[in-house]
Amino acid sequence: MSNDGKNLADIVKNVHRRLRQELYKTGDLESVWINHCRNVPCLKVQLRFYVKNKICVNFQVLRAKSYLFWLIFKKIILLKKYASSMHKLATEHWEQLRVSNPATSRINWTWSFLQYYFFSGGLQQHRQKSNSDTEWPKLILNESKVAVLDVGSCYNPFGEYEELDVLSIDLCPALESVYQCDFLNIPLGKTTVIDGQSVLSLATNQFHCIVFSFLLEYFPSPSQRWTCCEKAHLLLLREGILIIITPDSKAAHSNSKVMRSWREALSAIGFKRIKYEKLQHAHCMAFRKNSVESVLKAEDRELLASKMYIPQDFYNPSDSENEEKDEIKFTEAELAEGFTNLPLFDE
Repeated sequence: MSNDGKNLADIVKNVHRRLRQELYKTGDLESVWINHCRNVPCLKVQLRFYVKNKICVNFQVLRAKSYLFWLIFKKIILLKKYASSMHKLATEHWEQLRVSNPATSRINWTWSFLQYYFFSGGLQQHRQKSNSDTEWPKLILNESKVAVLDVGSCYNPFGEYEELDVLSIDLCPALESVYQCDFLNIPLGKTTVIDGQSVLSLATNQFHCIVFSFLLEYFPSPSQRWTCCEKAHLLLLREGILIIITPDSKAAHSNSKVMRSWREALSAIGFKRIKYEKLQHAHCMAFRKNSVESVLKAEDRELLASKMYIPQDFYNPSDSENEEKDEIKFTEAELAEGFTNLPLFDE
């Protein structure tokens, strides 16, 4: 990878590391995630004052006037920098590999599997393999399209396929074709509700496929990864597919215990892994929703959630990663763009 690609990857990794650091320091998973995601509503009055009096033109003054706002403002810019870096890394670096070496592409892998499963008899084959006496209802495609929820999409890479009806969501979208949504905390209901560029709720039993591509490792805790998978089970139609792709440039056997642990945890929810492949830089897995929601005891859920670990969970972020002063610097242009994208108030 070029130096530019490595720099972009470092920005992405630093955001993941900061989340792990904050969780390690505080132990308060909920507050760490809330602080990472949201703005404080009570700052709207302050923001109106800054805007009307043009104080925001001078960012040093802004920082001095309200340190709390400055911290939140920095988090917003950091998320946008993360999104733009991920977008550039994917489209300008990984896409080159997709063309020169298609076998390394997570997008190609996902599309190939969806073609097989929904359009080339894969679904029927797995019905037969299940050895179940259950009368399977027909999995109906709306206008012959597969309804896909792409979580952590960033730039909507599956939007190019006409056979897919894609709803792309991300905590901080890089493009307008991706809707803003905190999947971890999104309410589930009877209908999917979208307001402008934000998804307010998602409908259960609606999607044929849900994609978690380079998503689960973003979260600093196994319980958050488990919650995402539980949510995916509720959102999928029966026989629907959960695609999980997680980065790993090591040999396939290096993290085989991790992949086996995930498989065991997801099996308890009602997911059966029906395909696994190790690409050069990623583990690619397809899980089939075989059953309705299972009832688990609290202690069982806690144990199963712990199985959704990644190796980084066991590192001490303060000393194990040879931490440097990696404060991300923002240019004046990035600060200005960050401010214009703040969801401030209705004028």
